[in-house]
Amino acid sequence: MMLMEVQATGAVADEVPDRRSKVYDADWTFEIGQAVKFDEMAAIVLWRMRSAMGKEMCKIWVSGEAHGRPLRLVDARMLK
Repeated sequence: MMLMEVQATGAVADEVPDRRSKVYDADWTFEIGQAVKFDEMAAIVLWRMRSAMGKEMCKIWVSGEAHGRPLRLVDARMLK
């Protein structure tokens, strides 16, 4: 919360309201620890989060040949 300073001018200090944010309530597509397919690679969901716009993001660990990147943050829509 932010208050405005006022000198002896007779003005009244106003409170600036906190920023309102939208809360998204949705079910998760994948459970933590669930085996998934990313492209043709097998992977496991390590954690997940929602972006400010409600998009589901998953941190996955790619098992097998990962092309030097075994940990990836991907959009859940890219997983099967």
